[in-house]
Amino acid sequence: MTSYAAFHQRSIQDRDGFWAEQAQLIDWQTPYEKVCDYDNPPFAKWFVGGKTNLCHNAVDRHLKTRPDQNALIFVSTETEQEKAYSFREVHAEVQRMAAILQDLGVKQGDRVLIYMPMI
Repeated sequence: MTSYAAFHQRSIQDRDGFWAEQAQLIDWQTPYEKVCDYDNPPFAKWFVGGKTNLCHNAVDRHLKTRPDQNALIFVSTETEQEKAYSFREVHAEVQRMAAILQDLGVKQGDRVLIYMPMI
């Protein structure tokens, strides 16, 4: 795409084709069968039948090729703090939190809520 306007227009003109192209940019554990099921408006089911892993796509798959590149940059206008985290550092924090949750008895399929203040 040459511009944001063209990118946006593509998403409107061919919604399913556009999102199928975007879906190629992530790894899928189970390929989806249909991009969008809109048989029950206003409710849509996206990437029907597909299964992916958010943590793998956001963090894990980048460890081999760019472990020291910034993955997350925190900037607080309230406290004027700034901190950058590499993919390696984010991965270490994810592993640490996973171990804590596992020690607390959280299992696959359990729901976990994180409630944090705005700082």
